[in-house]
Amino acid sequence: MRNFEAEFIERYFLAPGSAGPIASVYVADEDLLDIFGVSDLGMARQQLIKTLPHIDILKARFSGDMAPQKGNAPDYVRILVFLCWMQTTKTRQDEDRDFRDDLLGKQLNEYFTGFPMNGLDLMWFHLKDFLWREHHIDLALPEHIPSHISRIGRTLQMAFPTWRHKNELRRVRDLIPPGNLLDPLTVANRFQTSKMRGETMQSFVYNFAKFDEARKRGVREYMGTPFWQAWYSIVADLAALEYIEVAEGDFGEHELFRVSPLGVRAAISTPEEALNFIPKAVGKLVRSGIVFLENLGFGRYRAGKAESNILLMKKSKLSECDSDAIRSVSGLNADWVVANFKNQLEGGVQAAGAPREFGWRDGISVGGVGGAYLGRTPLAPMISGPIPAAIRVEKNGKTIDMVRRNDGLSFKDGIHSGLFVARSHRESREILLVPRANEVGEIRRLSFDFSREISEDEFHHGTVPSTVTTVEEWSGNRVPPCDALVTIGEALYERSARGLAVSEAIEIIQRGMPEDDRPSEWDLLRSFSDAGWLEMTLLRHFPVRRILQNPLTAESVGSDLVRISGPTPIAVLERLHAAAGAAGAEVETWNGLSKWALPRYAVRCPEERVRRDFIERMAILEKPAPQLAVADVGDPDGVSGYQVIGRLDEERGFFAVRYDDRVAHGLYRLERKESRNPFLHRSVIEGKPVKTYVSPSVAILSHHLRAGGPLFFQSDGILQARRPRVLLPSSWARWASDRVLCNAAPGPSKDGWRYQYAIGASSLSAIRLLVPVTDKEQDDGDEEAQGIRWIDRFLASASNRGRGIHDSRARTTRIARVMAEKR
Repeated sequence: MRNFEAEFIERYFLAPGSAGPIASVYVADEDLLDIFGVSDLGMARQQLIKTLPHIDILKARFSGDMAPQKGNAPDYVRILVFLCWMQTTKTRQDEDRDFRDDLLGKQLNEYFTGFPMNGLDLMWFHLKDFLWREHHIDLALPEHIPSHISRIGRTLQMAFPTWRHKNELRRVRDLIPPGNLLDPLTVANRFQTSKMRGETMQSFVYNFAKFDEARKRGVREYMGTPFWQAWYSIVADLAALEYIEVAEGDFGEHELFRVSPLGVRAAISTPEEALNFIPKAVGKLVRSGIVFLENLGFGRYRAGKAESNILLMKKSKLSECDSDAIRSVSGLNADWVVANFKNQLEGGVQAAGAPREFGWRDGISVGGVGGAYLGRTPLAPMISGPIPAAIRVEKNGKTIDMVRRNDGLSFKDGIHSGLFVARSHRESREILLVPRANEVGEIRRLSFDFSREISEDEFHHGTVPSTVTTVEEWSGNRVPPCDALVTIGEALYERSARGLAVSEAIEIIQRGMPEDDRPSEWDLLRSFSDAGWLEMTLLRHFPVRRILQNPLTAESVGSDLVRISGPTPIAVLERLHAAAGAAGAEVETWNGLSKWALPRYAVRCPEERVRRDFIERMAILEKPAPQLAVADVGDPDGVSGYQVIGRLDEERGFFAVRYDDRVAHGLYRLERKESRNPFLHRSVIEGKPVKTYVSPSVAILSHHLRAGGPLFFQSDGILQARRPRVLLPSSWARWASDRVLCNAAPGPSKDGWRYQYAIGASSLSAIRLLVPVTDKEQDDGDEEAQGIRWIDRFLASASNRGRGIHDSRARTTRIARVMAEKR
């Protein structure tokens, strides 16, 4: 059972208290969604109320009849968190002002009129004593309480933002020109020169000070402060300031998000869902069915007014376009597609971007708001401003050399740590860099929950080809990881603690990899899943994917070896070496099959006592026992209310929107309109029953398995797929890695980087029982057939019209004249 007391103390008191005194408690609605793992605020409210004691005990706490015992640990923090939340939640009605009747009574469905509240201050002062005694954290409780609210005054003043605070924010909002409402300097100056009114302003002053400090540090830290969150919610009442973002997926699909100026991303299923939040000009384009997309890089696009050759279009609008003008089309849902045209429509040009404000940007935050940033290039922050030539960066009072770029200055290659100060004219921006990510504790890490997520392994999750777990010999070459992989690993570990969007993970990987000699970013992301660092999931109640972080686990192998599984960034390795050294054990490092493979770690223990001591010092979980895998467990039942939105292009491995519907067999992507169900994938094979899958990767593997023929080939202990996007389930890949202590990863091959699995002899035998494996990369005649198919695609392309190519099989030169569909 979860310990909500410990979780609430960590989130609302220990974490913010590490940066100084606490004078306010900010419990956002989004916090509850995160804590309870739900998407509906009503459900989160019910879960929060369930954590509270029985109503009789609760009333005894309120009245003071059940007072906290001096010296005991607090067991009432969830009550204080609930009282702060009910004053600030968006579900609170504007007319609800009375603490007892309107707020407490309605939330708990109880009668509290005139009820004594002597116990509230008893809890606050007991918590103050506990935090100082055990953690040296100062809980700064309000001292001056008006007499008419003497019993509830401190509880009123600690919460933020209450209706009193929002009234103050609205008053100042009306004094600022509309164009400057989201300019942090303008907002800060206006509040500093305004008289703050009201009787409960301690938390207001405290949160404004936190915002102003973050603003001065730069790197847009201020956007994460409670004050700016509250300010934005007030400003959003007047103007629609959000934008639509489209993110590419690895199977040809796209995901849709609504993004606020704070950077908060909310998944949506159709562009129409964002109409109330986006500017009217973009909303008009959405209603017309044609929306221009600005390329943000890293597979992300933003909807805007500037004309471009990449469009978000309704299918009905796409059907009106000349097919010769279309370069490619990818699916979004049943009604919308992303179309890439060969020429920019209407001859428009992209609007020039506004000059960047002076500040640090594009960093990986370590330790939350107000903390440090990862100092490993190329993922270290860069400094930008309106006049880049006027910027200089100092460390310890000395100017350091930076790399000048078109949009600012970046750090030289390497690892940087310490306090850095950027100066431009009379302004300065500080930033603290650290060489590694912080270790993630169990309280902070968002765990995989079957009721909330579906593993991308689907029915293969937690299964293995064989229950044999001993280590076997593997004679392949082992290569230490490159610096870029270590840097990417630190960033993904830090960012995935509370869940991470796939598009954000891909952006981190693309920024972290070198420009040349690099594997596919999708393959590298898959390697983190196959290495046990990450769990790729699909949300049950929304058609979007999310990455979760796996816990660190240990498994005893034989009499002297402890095999470590899960994420092993630098911070974890430091603790691993320290615990092993103190216990008398030795850490072994087993490198992977290429420089893009994550290493495996094991701990050699000379005797059982040392092994038990090491496990106790690490406080590490035992790896759960797996189940024996089966080849295919697709759902044979029919589907109702779904429609086809794409079919797998088996030669390229993605789901195409346009295909020949005269061919019945294939793997189809289905969507249920007007619902938030995940997409389904339906395998239709002639002569076999139809089967349905949720995970696209499992669907592709099972579809090819049902169609027949070898799916993998092995050579010298390396297993590779013979068909595009065919992958072993991550659970199987982790088991194969356990057997040879070598993670799957992109490896070198004759045609570039290909995804490879290190495989031992007995492991290969077990996998052969589940999927067909051959010793040949291609069957006889396949190479020639692939050449013919390539020639056919060349001749079918409109861009090659009039060009010739020699067909060795036909012993003639063939000319691309007219596209087949135009005959």
